[in-house]
Amino acid sequence: MGSSVGAQWNDGLADFYAHTMAASGYADAVVPLMGAPFTEVLDIGAGSGVLTRRALADRAVWRAVEPNAAMQRHLMGYSTALTERGIEVILHPQAWQGLPHTLTAATVLAANLGATHHQAAEFFDAMQPRAQKNMIWVVAAQNGPSTFCAAGFLPPELHRADMTPAVDRCLMDLGRHRQPHSIEYADWEYRVEFSDVPQAQQYFLQRLALDPQDSRGQALQRFVADHVRTSSLGVVASCRKRSAVMRWQFESP
Repeated sequence: MGSSVGAQWNDGLADFYAHTMAASGYADAVVPLMGAPFTEVLDIGAGSGVLTRRALADRAVWRAVEPNAAMQRHLMGYSTALTERGIEVILHPQAWQGLPHTLTAATVLAANLGATHHQAAEFFDAMQPRAQKNMIWVVAAQNGPSTFCAAGFLPPELHRADMTPAVDRCLMDLGRHRQPHSIEYADWEYRVEFSDVPQAQQYFLQRLALDPQDSRGQALQRFVADHVRTSSLGVVASCRKRSAVMRWQFESP
């Protein structure tokens, strides 16, 4: 999976993201639309690998570009099982901007990477020459925030994020001559389990950098207490998500 996780994330947030994405319906919904199995993939912002590890053919080569140390540990945790299938995992512990120009692959993949909707044209121009056959981007497409995965659990007056689907910003920035050859959509649910209501409240306060004593912080805590659902492990916060799977074909199969 590509990741919105950057090198600036601490290990706790990176681990949280990896575990909650693995427990969600994300991979089940998205992988069937990606054109897998891949024999050679350059995975930009590979994150925890939640998508890509399920999309590899036996004896594939997986070049995982990931600058975050915690995510690198998740990626390499799969290496033993993948090696048994003859899959080679090559970690590139850096951001995409610093990759050598000679690094190419049959498939270039970028999933949930901020560059695909904040600097889509620049990212496309950097990645397209690396894609020998095709390029695939997975971009948030829900009518709601894409700032962090659980933001959609909150109402707009609390998260105060742009509600424009990230895919719309992406397509606009790409311009007329970089448009994908196809787009398919996957709907899924993101779920976060917390031990209790205070833990859930603290998570959202921290993600939005809110003071629990001010009016917005208090409103957030009331909303969380009223809207989390009880589960066998504590409480659950969830929101509906949609992913756009964008594909470019550069060589006939």
